[in-house]
Amino acid sequence: MAGQTLQPNSPFTLFLILILLLLSTRPNVEQQLAHLSSLLQATRQSVQIFRSGMETFHAGLAGASGQTGAQ
Repeated sequence: MAGQTLQPNSPFTLFLILILLLLSTRPNVEQQLAHLSSLLQATRQSVQIFRSGMETFHAGLAGASGQTGAQ
């Protein structure tokens, strides 16, 4: 990343400009962004736990139907 420059029409560059403008015009935006970040992290963790539970449930059902079919 040492030799890269920001591209003027890149969505990432526009996003960085937006964040910098928000930080300069609103004093409490940093706290709001920290709150949003923690909310997104908690949501991500909840989805991962839910997905893991569903995979375990599915594996249990697949194992139960395999045992039923073998008898």
